[in-house]
Amino acid sequence: MKIQRVYCSSTYTEKYLNQSWNWDGKLLKSIDHYWTGGTLSWTEDFTYDGKRLARVDDYISSEYVTYAYDGKLLKSADYYYKGSLESSTAYTYDDGKLTKMDVTEYGAKKSKTESHLQNAILPFQSEVVKVVSKFMAEASARRTEKDVYTFTLQFTWDGDNVSKLTATQEGYWATAALQYDSKNSPLKGFHSLYSDTEELEGMFNWSKNNVTKMIVSGSDGENEVIDYTYQYNDNDYPIMVIERYADEYEDYQFTTNYEYE
Repeated sequence: MKIQRVYCSSTYTEKYLNQSWNWDGKLLKSIDHYWTGGTLSWTEDFTYDGKRLARVDDYISSEYVTYAYDGKLLKSADYYYKGSLESSTAYTYDDGKLTKMDVTEYGAKKSKTESHLQNAILPFQSEVVKVVSKFMAEASARRTEKDVYTFTLQFTWDGDNVSKLTATQEGYWATAALQYDSKNSPLKGFHSLYSDTEELEGMFNWSKNNVTKMIVSGSDGENEVIDYTYQYNDNDYPIMVIERYADEYEDYQFTTNYEYE
């Protein structure tokens, strides 16, 4: 199924149109992203080389990502900001499954986790961004504009799902343990993110099902537990996702609604 629109709401915001996905047949051509007030914020534009994704642009922020391949697998992704190479990411696989990402940032003016295009480099699910953001926040105090900053993100699989993520760099670490439902994920990986066909070549696969619980821990000694609950359509794809995080200070809820073509 092809995502058409994504709506979001939270403890602090009313429901609003967050994304509009624009397709040309089975290829995703662009995603429009909106502010909470309904005005257009920015657009991801996708360029293909045949069936392979070649480049993703955010023209408003002068950011783009280019891809290189080894056979049918994604080999690397380079992220540019205002014409300068800011980071390079190398992907490692075992039997076609992503097992490791090695990331190098070159005195980056803008970290990937601050970039609009983070989903063009990291697997397209929020738990990856959360664990990497937590890890990078711990390590960021040591950075300078001249540093070459590197970290590794490792993936542990249980069948068709990633059961654990671990980010490491010079003694700093963060990890996420993941639990899943048995339903279909609309964001199961780059194979289906940019094309509504499994024939699209070159991108790694991601988890088949939807995360129901994420337990994040890090070298700062703190733990976070995030629960996800779902409503599904007749094809077992989620039409609503409720993400809930609660501790002694806050009870936060974020809701995502999907509409499909």
